[in-house]
Formats: sequence, structure tokens, C-alpha cells
Amino acid sequence: MLKFKSKQAAVCDDAAPRSARSFLLRCAAAAGVCFLASFGNMVGFPSFMNVACAVIAGRFSPAAFIGALLSYSVQGRLAESAIQIAAIAVCSAVNFFFPAYSKNGDPIRLSLFTAAVTLLLSGVSSAVSPDGFLVSMRIISSLMCACVVYAAAFVIERARSGEPVRLCGLTAVYCAMLYIAAIATLSSCQIGIFNIGRVCACAAIPAAAKKRRAAGGAVMGALTAVSVTLCSSALSVNTMLLAAAGLICSAFCELGCVAAALSFMISASAALAAAGLNSDTFHMLADIIAGSVIFAAMPRSLPYTLMSRFVILNSPSDTAGQTASSRLAFASMTINDIRDKLAAVSHTVENRSESITLEDRVAEAACRRCRLCDECRRNGCMNNMLSYCRGELPEAVGCVRAAELPEIITRCREEQLADRAEAVRLKEMRGFLQEQLGSMTDILGDLSCRLSRRREVDARLSAAAKSYFERQGFKGVRACVYTDENCCRHAEIYLTGKFEKDALQITAGLCRALDCDLDLPGVTSADRITKLEFDETPPFKAEFGCYTALGSGSCCSGDTLETVDCSAGERYVLLSDGMGSGKRARLDSAMSVNLAAHMLRSGLSMSTAQRMINSVMRVKDWEESFATLDFLRLDLFSGRAEFLKSGAAPAYLCRDGSMVKIDCDSFPAGILPSCDPNVSSCKLFDGDVLLLASDGAPEKTLMRFSELAEDTRTEADDLAYSIGSLCTAASCGVKSDDITVAVVKISYKKERVCM
Repeated sequence: MLKFKSKQAAVCDDAAPRSARSFLLRCAAAAGVCFLASFGNMVGFPSFMNVACAVIAGRFSPAAFIGALLSYSVQGRLAESAIQIAAIAVCSAVNFFFPAYSKNGDPIRLSLFTAAVTLLLSGVSSAVSPDGFLVSMRIISSLMCACVVYAAAFVIERARSGEPVRLCGLTAVYCAMLYIAAIATLSSCQIGIFNIGRVCACAAIPAAAKKRRAAGGAVMGALTAVSVTLCSSALSVNTMLLAAAGLICSAFCELGCVAAALSFMISASAALAAAGLNSDTFHMLADIIAGSVIFAAMPRSLPYTLMSRFVILNSPSDTAGQTASSRLAFASMTINDIRDKLAAVSHTVENRSESITLEDRVAEAACRRCRLCDECRRNGCMNNMLSYCRGELPEAVGCVRAAELPEIITRCREEQLADRAEAVRLKEMRGFLQEQLGSMTDILGDLSCRLSRRREVDARLSAAAKSYFERQGFKGVRACVYTDENCCRHAEIYLTGKFEKDALQITAGLCRALDCDLDLPGVTSADRITKLEFDETPPFKAEFGCYTALGSGSCCSGDTLETVDCSAGERYVLLSDGMGSGKRARLDSAMSVNLAAHMLRSGLSMSTAQRMINSVMRVKDWEESFATLDFLRLDLFSGRAEFLKSGAAPAYLCRDGSMVKIDCDSFPAGILPSCDPNVSSCKLFDGDVLLLASDGAPEKTLMRFSELAEDTRTEADDLAYSIGSLCTAASCGVKSDDITVAVVKISYKKERVCM
């Protein structure tokens, strides 16, 4: 027991110096960064970037104040930089008297605080010296400082939360702002003939080109030009050449760091020489050489280590998803190329078969192995024989095989007809093969698009989901929580064995673990592996209602209606009307809807499903067979509706008492080899009502639907029954077709914040 206490005391005694050492190091870092930032200029005036550094430093801002004060004292610019010193002093006082103010580092709060302090002090200064240009430059610098604070706080917040900080979207813009601010500040520092900002940029551009190839080198070069321009316009002329040098450098990155550095140095120097001599040429050349040497001497692992710490790279799951998506897209393009080549071969074969006429066949059969063939060509006997093949009756053929000529012509005509029939059959087979290759291209494209929708995988939430299921007693748990392009979370859980617990209870626990609202999971089992798919509760809600009535003389409805739930936020309404009425029409429409439902659940798009159904309908049997297709896709996350119509009756969107007609001018599936559907989309709002109907419903009656939908309290089933009853009553007394009406009522459930 005494031994244990002594160990604990030793640990405590060792922890105290360690924390004190860490505190002193952070203070020194804050003071050093603010010391360097205080040298910065923006368009010839003292920069506010040291204020941004002090705000980001938080509780270490007093050390930043000391660093800024020391820097301005060394430069002899205390009076000129009074606003910056006062702003840093205010920030230090706030952090000293209110330690919890900057503890969480909220980006919006810190940026607003920075803008308020710097603008207030700039306004007070303008009252003393009312120089309009100087006041406007201070206002611009204040706003830039606030933007840099927001960008830095945002990136730091994402890094601390464990979420990936990726160079895409707004995060890429924020990182670019930080790079511009850093290079612009360092470009004000001159050590001998070297400009520190440009030296650092000349080392960063080849590193970006090595990591991101041409895009990285060119973008970093362009950002460097912007940064140096903000610092001094006199230095920007030569700096603009770095973008082209970074682009050229990327082509040599595969040869190693030394080759990349040499290519960057040579290309930048050549561009600098071509631009002509000026006062900054030799200084720029020195910066290029120094930056290239630093990059070449840099350890290979250092750039990756820096990128991994400050800008987290793609996780293995993200990389695998992107690789799979790109490979599917490549396979799709390859199949499309094969399809185009097949079409070219088919066209060539058809032209060649049409060029062989009956006369050519008869001449080949009759004159084969005939010794007088050349003589017949000279005396015109050959022309008489060919005119005989065309049905003309010359006076004398003059051929030694004239007695055999009728039999030869008959045989050649039979061969020609057989060849034409075979050519037609092969043409149809090639056409069907082209259709199937086109469908395969669409399928691979759809799957690639599905994979690319996964914007990022959240490693922290995936670990939390896995831990939760393991605590519930499940074995072999694998979890993946990702965010799609609509900023909505999805969780995929794989378990060993069957899922036999209460789904509602498990969902409630997972909602607490992931801190979001989830719908009940979709459960799929295969080979003792169970997959649970959880989707975040979408902000929009869809309520469905339907009405069906038989036409006069129908034993069963030829219309088929089905709703398909692919996920919590992706739902479909499928309506098909078969040709005619009765069992035959029912067979065509039911087959179309069932095929579409299976393909949509597999992740294919509505256009691909329509194309596959069109091919199936054409080869189903020798009798004429077709059906209309009326598909509606609802995206309840983004609030959008997408319509696909192939020979279907118009659909209607009812909003605020008015109706919008969504018409169709395409053909039903199964009539033509290439039957392009009508595709349209619209944004949905709270209270919208969508109406789909078969062609048996009178259009004049459907136009009265807006009157029924004015009462927002009416449910979708009641709306469908009301409009369907009116359509049935309007068709009474005449020979009517089957009537099917589908109503979708949209409502808004909750507000969502997209980060």
C-alpha cells in the first residue's frame, strides 16, 4: 500500500512540471507567431493578422500581446500600429477576466468579436485622422481579419472533434484563406536577399504538386500570387510565374523529390528570364532556389506528416469508395466504347450485304470456271444475261449455259432471300446486344453515382456505433457511419448471426450514441451475416393515398400501382397502364412495375429501369405488348420530386390552390427500340400535393383536384377517394377504361442545419 502511494505521488510530481513546461511552450509559440505576424503588411499598411493570431491563441493571448508589442518596438512602429496593439490588448483582457470565453472556440462568436473590436477601434481612429483611403483600408483589413479568424476556428474545431478536415468544399476555401494570410504575412519579412514568404511558397508548391499533381501545383502557385499581391504589388509581377512552374513541376514528380525540385527551379527560372529584368528579378531567383533546395532536402515523410496532422487525408473507407466509383465509371465508359464499335461494325456489314445484287450472284454462279467468260464480256453476252436476271427477255442470251440459266437464277434468288433474312436476324440480334450493352453502361453509371454520393465517412461516429452494438452483446460487429451529399447521416451495421432484438429499442440507443434522429432499420440477412441500415430521419414527410376502379367490361384492372421505399429519404410511386384491359393488360403492367421495383431497390435509376423494361417488353413474345410507365421519385432529404413518364397521362402538382400540369409526349415502353422518356423535377414545399393518374381518369375532372386539396387537414387517402369517385362518376354511362389515382401529400417535419 505504501509502495502504491509513493508511485502515485511520483506520477503527480512528474505531471506538474510537464504541464508547466507545456504551458510555457504554448506561451512561447503564441508570442513567436504574433511577433512574426506583426511584421506583416496589407497593401502597404500594417496587417491585422496579428490580431487574428491573438484571438485564436485564446488564453495565451497575453503572451501574443507581449510578442506583438516587442515586434512593433523593434520595428519602431508603435504609433503607426496603435489599433492593432489596442485590439490585441482588448482580446487579452477579455481572455484574462473571462477565461471560459474562448474555451470552446466557436467560429461565429470569435469572428464577430474580432470584427466588432477592430471596426470599433478603426472608427475611433478615423475620428482623430479622417483620411478616407486609410479608413477604408482599415475596414477591409478588419473584415479580412474576421474571415481569417472564422476559417482558422472552423478548421481547428473540426480537427479537435475528430471529424475529417478535407480539402473540398468550404473547408478547402477556409484552408486557402489561411494559406493566403500566412504567405501574405511572411512576405513582409526580409532576411538579406530572401523573402521568407516566397521561400516558403516555393517549397510548398512542389510539395503540393507531388501530392495533388497538376491541380495542386497550379492552385498553390495561384494562391501564392494572390498572397504576395496582398502584401506588396511590386512583388506580384514575378510571383505570378509560380503557377505555371507548379504545373510543369507536377509532370516530374514521379521521378522523385530531387527531379521535382529541379524541374520547378528550372521552369520558374526560365519563366523569370523570359519576363525580363526588373528590380525584383534576382531576389525572386534567390527565393526560387532557396525554396527548391528546402523541398529537395526535406525528409520524404515530413510533408505527409504535416498533411496528416493539419489536414487529415482521406480515410481508407473513403479511398476504397472513391476507387470503386472510379472503376465502375471506367468500366461503364469501356462498355460504351464497345457498343459504339459494335454499331460501326453492324453498319459496315449491312452496307456490304446490300452491295451484293442478284446479278452479281448469277454472274458468279454461271460464269464460274467458264473458259468463255472473257469472250462474253467483250461481245456483250454478259449484259444480255444480266438483263435476263432483271426480268427482261432479250432475243438471245448467247451463253453456252443458257439452258441452265433459269435454274441458276432461281437458286441465286433463294440464296439472296435467305441471306437477307439472316441479315435481318443478325441485325436484330446486334440491336438487342447494343441495347443490353447500353443498359449495362447505365447500370454501372448508376452504381458509380451511388458510391460517389457518400461524401465522407465519420470515423469517430463509426467507432461509437460499433462500441454501442458490442455493448448490446452482438458478435463480429462492423460499423460505418457516413454523410451523403445532403449532409444526412447513414449508418450500416454488419453483425454475425441473426438480429433478434427489439428494433425500436436498438434504434433509440443508437440515436443517443450518434446524437441524431434515425428511422427504424432495414434488415437484410445472407450467409449468417445480418446488415442493418439506419437512415437519419428526413425533414420532409410523404403521405400516400390511392384509388382504383375497374373500367366497363373489365374482369381485372389493367393498371398496377406500387410504392417502393428504398430508404427513409428515397421513395418511389410506380404506376403502369397495360395495353387494353383485362388480364393481358394486367400482366404487362404488373411485370413492368415489379421489374422497376426490384431495380430501384438495387440502386438503379428510373431511366435505367425504364430502358430495361423497354427491352424486356420488346422480346417478351411475338405479339404486340407495351405499357405506360409513370414513375415518381421523392427525395425527402433535399425536398425534391422527380418525374419519369413514358407514354403516361399527365401528373399534377397542387400548391397554394393552383395546379401545375406535368405532361408527357413520349411513347410507352415496348414500342420502339429506343424509347426516351420525359424526365422532369421540381422543388417541394410544405403542403404540396402530387397527383398521378392513369389515362382512364378524365382530365377535366382531375383539374378540380385543387379545390379538394385546399383543405390541408384532409388526408391523402381521403383526397384520392374523393377525386377518384369524381372520375368514376364522370365516366359513368360510357365505355370507360380502368381508373387509378395516386395522391402524395408533402409536409415539413423539422429544421435541419447543414454544416
